[in-house]
Amino acid sequence: MTTAVLARDGFETTRLTPPRVHFGGFEILRAIAALMVVVHHAGSAAGPERTGRLYDLTAVMDSGVAVFFVLSGFLIYRPFVAAQVEGRTAQRTGGFWWRRVLRIVPAYWAALTFFWAIGTFDLGPQWWRFYLFLQIYSPSTVFGGIVQAWSLATEMSFYLFLPVWAMALAAVSRRARTVGQTVALHLAGCALLIVGGTASRIAIEAWAPSKVGIAFDWLPTNLDLFGTGMALAVVSVWSVHDDALRARLDRLAARVEVWWLAAAAIFLWYAYRIGARTFEEGYSGWFWHRRQLSLALFTLLMMIPAVFGPQDRTWARRAWSWKPVVWLGTVSYGIYLWHLDWMKRSITSLGAFGSPSWPGWVHSVPGDSSFPYLVVVGVGVGTVFAAVSWYLLELPLQRFKGGLRAQRAPGALGRHEAQQ
Repeated sequence: MTTAVLARDGFETTRLTPPRVHFGGFEILRAIAALMVVVHHAGSAAGPERTGRLYDLTAVMDSGVAVFFVLSGFLIYRPFVAAQVEGRTAQRTGGFWWRRVLRIVPAYWAALTFFWAIGTFDLGPQWWRFYLFLQIYSPSTVFGGIVQAWSLATEMSFYLFLPVWAMALAAVSRRARTVGQTVALHLAGCALLIVGGTASRIAIEAWAPSKVGIAFDWLPTNLDLFGTGMALAVVSVWSVHDDALRARLDRLAARVEVWWLAAAAIFLWYAYRIGARTFEEGYSGWFWHRRQLSLALFTLLMMIPAVFGPQDRTWARRAWSWKPVVWLGTVSYGIYLWHLDWMKRSITSLGAFGSPSWPGWVHSVPGDSSFPYLVVVGVGVGTVFAAVSWYLLELPLQRFKGGLRAQRAPGALGRHEAQQ
């Protein structure tokens, strides 16, 4: 069963707050997602010749971002659903947005400012777009600054959208008389979002084809990924109130390796049968829909045994509770932020006229860098700076998650509460 510990986000309730829920396997999923993105960038920088047979696989490892989106859908939506099903007052919108800003913005601003200051990139006259998460809406800025931070702009859009969506669902389901009816309405809402993601992609291709190149960064085209995680969150809440359903789901999810092997099979099929597209080509047509469907299913298969099943048994669940794995998941956001620009700093880069603008740490030929070397830099140096960011910035700031009127001593903050 799921372990009850300090939760990631508090509720403001009118009743006694129930034991908060922590999903232990999610740390390893965060770590896997971050490492996938590191490997993707290493493969892209090294190129096909230096990456070899792994290149097709590394080319689609950017799908670690999709894992983050599905996880966010689950973790962010579940408290809203649980509060409604249990008849409690949901977390206030202002408090929700404050916690999201506190968790995401300071660490991102710190990394962005640091790399801008040392000359890794030039943000140009539209520098403010990067600080306000608006870079994804202009072709001239979408891949500037910390390139992978486009996903943070998508996440911030989701954070703005979700409380409004949850309030709308709450209003629609007020007349529901049973848990089953409430759950059905929320699942219908998730289905609508999943369909909406597909519809958004079709609409953009039909009505704004010039935007296809950057539209894959936008929230509407990724609603099916967030909606998949949200649907699993609804089922998770439902299982708390239905012992028979919980027993069936626990039996079904008992063998972690079965679910993860199925996830690996889906991902390999996606890598070698669907493959990657260049940014110049952009995502379009059936390719785009298959990509989203494959990655949603891949992530869902990995998440199910972390949500259901005997969490205190089996070697796989004990392995993902190993402290180094948990720690890596804890600092994964920092790894995601810091790895790529240190990779770029470590190798030779060319200026406008073909002469080296930065010698790098190794004097490699631009475009001909060692894939293993780049992975080591991304993981190693990225993790060092992620740890500094976590302990000196991210963790201390979490004491303000409840607002200035609800500060708690640092020692009273749970590790899992601080992480999300």
